[in-house]
Parts: sequence; structure tokens; C-alpha cells
Amino acid sequence: MTANRPARKGQGAAADIPNDPQELIEDIKQTRAQVGETVEALTAKLDPKTQLRQTKERMKERISATTGEVTSKVTGKAGTVGQQLRGTAAKAARGADEQRVQLAVVAGVAVLLMGAWITWVVRRR
Repeated sequence: MTANRPARKGQGAAADIPNDPQELIEDIKQTRAQVGETVEALTAKLDPKTQLRQTKERMKERISATTGEVTSKVTGKAGTVGQQLRGTAAKAARGADEQRVQLAVVAGVAVLLMGAWITWVVRRR
């Protein structure tokens, strides 16, 4: 039953130690590097200044992303509103042109009627 269990730290460690002195030196260097990295990571996690700096950087990134999104939305809305205004102005201009044409036709008909009336009045005398 104990033969199927994996070896715990400290047990069977002698089997992991290389016999060649050069391999042993390389293994020690690797272990030192790993321990150094682990200590640096733990120190960074426990250092309040580092934590504050990291939090500040994360907040800057979030603010920048949010600002970009808002700018994009505002720009999109401004473009849409601009298009709507241009469309409305074009419709108003077309409407004014149509009204001018109608006014010109009415004025022309009025002039013709007035001319016909004056001619009729003059001939009647």
C-alpha cells in the first residue's frame, strides 16, 4: 500500500541528487535561481509600494480603455446626429425650393388672370 504512494518532499530526495559533480553544480544554480525568483515574487506581493504601483497601473489601463470606449460612442453619435442634421437641412431646402416653384406658378397665374381682366375691362368700354 505504501509502495503506490508518491514520495513526499524529503523522502526519496537522494534519488534526485545527481552523481556527477558538474550536474550537481548546475542543479544547485537552477535551484538558487528558482528560489531567487520566488523570493522576488513574494517580496513584490508583500511590498505596499509595489502593490500601490500595480493598482495604479491597472486603474490607468481601465480608465484609458473606458475613455476610448466613451470617445468612440460619442464620435459615433456625433456622426449620426450630423447626418440627421444634414438630411433635415436638405429636406428643408427642397421644401423651400418646392414652395418657391408653387409661389411662382401662383404668381404667374395671378398675372395672367389680372392681364385677362384688364383686357376684358378695357375692351368693354
